[in-house]
Amino acid sequence: MMLSLDKSEDEKVGESWLIIFADLLALLLTFFVLMFSMSSVQVSKWQAVVESLSENLNPSRAQIQEENWQNIEAAMVEQKEALSLIYLKKIFEDKLQYDPILRRSSVTLLDDRLAVTLPADLIFEKGQSEFSMDAYKSMQELGASLQSIHNKITVVGHTDLEPTSGRYYPTNWELSLVRAISVAKLIEQAGYTQNIETFGNGSSRFDELDENIPLDGRYLLARRVDIFIHREDRDQLQTKRKNVNE
Repeated sequence: MMLSLDKSEDEKVGESWLIIFADLLALLLTFFVLMFSMSSVQVSKWQAVVESLSENLNPSRAQIQEENWQNIEAAMVEQKEALSLIYLKKIFEDKLQYDPILRRSSVTLLDDRLAVTLPADLIFEKGQSEFSMDAYKSMQELGASLQSIHNKITVVGHTDLEPTSGRYYPTNWELSLVRAISVAKLIEQAGYTQNIETFGNGSSRFDELDENIPLDGRYLLARRVDIFIHREDRDQLQTKRKNVNE
């Protein structure tokens, strides 16, 4: 019996530190409560602390999702928007009107693009793709006007029905394509930084001209280079094409 009593008392002595520890925690809590009550609290900072603790200590909070950081960085890059075609039409009409060489050119607003039509006889030597000396400076100024826009540009060459003669351009298709390339290169040299798509239609669009126009007039209209300024920039057009293909 004596041994059993001593063991019980030893257990009581061994657990007495818990009472001291609880008292110490109570004193510390009281101390911090008093400190808090005597201080001025900034509500905004306090709410931020509470929200931070609530979010990080909440086991049911939403998990962080993996992101495609390459796409995010691309989205953060400043996007340069394409200019209004109505605005550009006015700009180029005014510019061409006062140019002694290009005043016969026309500016036409279509559904999704602006067409600047350059008569080939104004800017090229007959049957050639080199610019005439008088037209070169005017074409440089026209190219400089295009350097600051971010719309997509395509250049299309056309010819009349008369076959070409010469070893350099055996057909009208080659002649129209090389002329389109010459115009595109001049625009790029002026400072336009995007890629320009070029096409040669030869005389394939001759039948689309108004038949009420005399034949000589249709031949004159057929020999041309069209600069198409699109409503949207290249990235927007590529996105649309991708969505259509999908």
